[in-house]
Amino acid sequence: MKYLSLVLIIFTLLACQSQEDNAQTAASDQSKQAETPSPEHQADGKTSPLDFQLTNLSGDSVQAADYRGQWLILNYWATWCAPCRDEIPELVKFQNDHENVQILGIAYEDATVEKLQNFAADFNVNYPLLTMDIYNPPKFAEEGGLGLPTTIVYNPEGMRHKKHMGPIDYKGLQELIK
Repeated sequence: MKYLSLVLIIFTLLACQSQEDNAQTAASDQSKQAETPSPEHQADGKTSPLDFQLTNLSGDSVQAADYRGQWLILNYWATWCAPCRDEIPELVKFQNDHENVQILGIAYEDATVEKLQNFAADFNVNYPLLTMDIYNPPKFAEEGGLGLPTTIVYNPEGMRHKKHMGPIDYKGLQELIK
């Protein structure tokens, strides 16, 4: 009987905690929805030019429109992803060699800015790294998290050109902007 009472008490406490967690999650979801950019800031580049606003590791706002007139390569990655880490030197070299291309690395993980800054320094990343809420990703970024790494290229007008899932090298990047 003691064990049954103890189990009931634990169950009741867990149920109360679960309701409290659900209430906190709902409140958090509502605040995230309030922060979510309007649909015109979530154009995915398929039917209208890519449009987004994300934050770089310095806390500055970065918009897709900032790069109109040049090829834009969005590379979805994570610090824990070995293939992502392997392709970074290729992305760095490609960025160095192509003035008409801008690579943006989108961190598809829940990591602190400090961790991402340290990672960028360790890997000599020479292109902007952007953060986003991976639990409520902008519409344009949802497919980037389907498999890491994923690289999506947009033409100078902001329209989606090509997509590559998996690690990519210099030659593969060249093929993507043809």
